[in-house]
Amino acid sequence: MTDSRGVPIPAKHQQRVSRRKTNRRRRDWNRALLVFAVLLALGDLAALALAPGLHVTKVRVNGTQTLTPQQVFAEAEVPNNTNVLWMLRQPLTRRLAADPVIDHAERTVRLPDTLVLTVTERQPYAVLMANAQCWLLDRKGVPYRQLDAPTPHLPVIEAAVSAMPDTVELGRPLPVVWLPDAYRLLALTQAGPDWTGAKIAVDQNLNMCLNTRGKPQIRLGQSDSLPWKMALADAALSAYGGALSARAAYIDVSCPQQPVWRPRTVASAIVRNN
Repeated sequence: MTDSRGVPIPAKHQQRVSRRKTNRRRRDWNRALLVFAVLLALGDLAALALAPGLHVTKVRVNGTQTLTPQQVFAEAEVPNNTNVLWMLRQPLTRRLAADPVIDHAERTVRLPDTLVLTVTERQPYAVLMANAQCWLLDRKGVPYRQLDAPTPHLPVIEAAVSAMPDTVELGRPLPVVWLPDAYRLLALTQAGPDWTGAKIAVDQNLNMCLNTRGKPQIRLGQSDSLPWKMALADAALSAYGGALSARAAYIDVSCPQQPVWRPRTVASAIVRNN
């Protein structure tokens, strides 16, 4: 055996060349088998896709609360006379996610002819008020439905117009820095005793005030040290019982080192709470 220049190739090198040729032939044969298997699988899938017995004839909608199954079906835009397996390639969940009320959606198929759409609706957590408008917020701070008025039994966050974005887009997180702080304050009120009926006001300087039924206003100032400030206000109300609630117009804990309260009957006096 010689190389391309006609020079004889030693025997040991000839063995290596023969092994390489043998291995190359084996690899080519394996590749052919792989291509054949892929073509066979594609043929089976094509046969399934064209099988008339696998066309969708039933659509089941699960998880609706405020939406109706008919609304979900219409928004999903389920195509007619389509193979049930082909439904796995349809953008059904993306269409449903475009509805601000729907947090997320799933679709499954049940052979031979059923499509199942499962939606998870956003759950109300608070009401946002600004510029005489109201929106429902979920736990993620996403506005998803506009309201005519606040909903009973839900806390209210009232923001100054200057603290709001130019537009509120339903189904999108609110692009403001103060909303996570307002949610932290809501969590503190829900964990504390008797802070029901909470209403948080956020002014143009992002100072926060807490209003609750039967209690004086709690002026918290900026969002730093919220747990400490709430603990001070709660301790003051607990120490004086109902007397402070009856006498105080507000408790100011914006400076935790020097909390103060203002009497209802004296419009101009600020009395330090020791």
